[in-house]
Amino acid sequence: MKEIAGFLAEACKRGQRIIVLCHHNADPDAVGSSLALADALKQLGAKAHAGVSENISLAAKSVLEAAGRGIAINPPLDADIVVLVDTSSLEHLGKLGEKLRQKSQPIIVIDHHRPVEEMRNLARFYFVQEGATSEAELVLPLIRELGAKLAPWAASLLLAGIISDTGQFRLAKGETFGVVNELVEAGADYNRVLEALRLPEDRSKRVAMLKAAQRLELHKVDERLVVFSELGSFEADAAAMFVRMGADVAVVGSEEKGKIRLCGRAREGVPASTGLHLGRLMDELAKRFNGTGGGHAGAASMTGEGKLVEAKEQALAAMQRMLKPKS
Repeated sequence: MKEIAGFLAEACKRGQRIIVLCHHNADPDAVGSSLALADALKQLGAKAHAGVSENISLAAKSVLEAAGRGIAINPPLDADIVVLVDTSSLEHLGKLGEKLRQKSQPIIVIDHHRPVEEMRNLARFYFVQEGATSEAELVLPLIRELGAKLAPWAASLLLAGIISDTGQFRLAKGETFGVVNELVEAGADYNRVLEALRLPEDRSKRVAMLKAAQRLELHKVDERLVVFSELGSFEADAAAMFVRMGADVAVVGSEEKGKIRLCGRAREGVPASTGLHLGRLMDELAKRFNGTGGGHAGAASMTGEGKLVEAKEQALAAMQRMLKPKS
C-alpha cells in the first residue's frame, strides 16, 4: 500500500488525470470507495474523478442521494492512470473493460475479492486482500497513507459500504470496528447511513422471492443442505434468503437467450469448516461456460453462455468435492 500511495502522490503533484473505476451494478461499497478515493486524490492536486460501469444498485443510489453526491456512468477513459476498486477483473467493467484492455495507461488494482491472475499481470500495482470484509477497509488506509483529509460525506459513504458488505456487521471482523470508529470520528453520520440503506419494500422483489421458493430444489451433499433455484432477477437476494432459511449453500440462476448467470451464498462458517470457496467455484464454472466469475468464499457469482441446467449440474458436482470437511 505504501508503494501505491507513493506512486499516486507523485502523480498528484504532477496534476495528472486519474480515474477511479468500479464494477457494473455498483453497490454502496464500490461507489463509496471510488468517490472517497477520487476526492482524496483531488485534494493532492490530481485531476481525479470517479466512475462506474453501466449502472449502480438501488442501495447505492439511495446512499448517494443521502450524501448529496453523484458518480459518472461509463465515463471516458481519457486518463493518465486508472485505479480499479472493488473490481476483480476487466470483465466486471463490461464495455469499459474491453476499452481499457486496449489502452496502455498504468492500472492500479485495489480489491478484496479472490485474486485473478490476468489482473495481476495487467496491473502496474496489484493490492488484493481477500480477507477484508469490504473495499472501504482497504481504501481508508490508502487515503490515510496519502495524507488526505476525509470529508464527512466521504466517511459516510465508506461507512455505508462497510455496513452493506458485512450484512449489517454480521460478517464483520474485529478490525472492521476499528475502521468504523475512525469513520465516525471523521464525521460519518451512522443513523443517516442506516436510513439510506433501509430501502422501501419492493413488491416485485417479494413476488420474485416467492417464485424462488416455489422452484426450490433441495440436495444433501456430505451432510450439508444445498439449495438450487431459478429466477430472472434478484438472484443474489434469493440465494441470501435461502441461507437465512436454513440452507448451508444456496445457488440461484437465470437463463435468457443463451446467457446464464449464477449467484451463490454460503452459511457463515461453512467455507471455513470445509473446502468450499464459492469464488473459486464460480471462476471454474465461468471458464467452462465462456464467461467470467469470482467473488468471496461465501458469496460469489458468474455469467456465461450455455444451458442453466448444465451449469447447475456442474456446480453440484463441484460442491460434492468442495464440501468435504477439512481434516
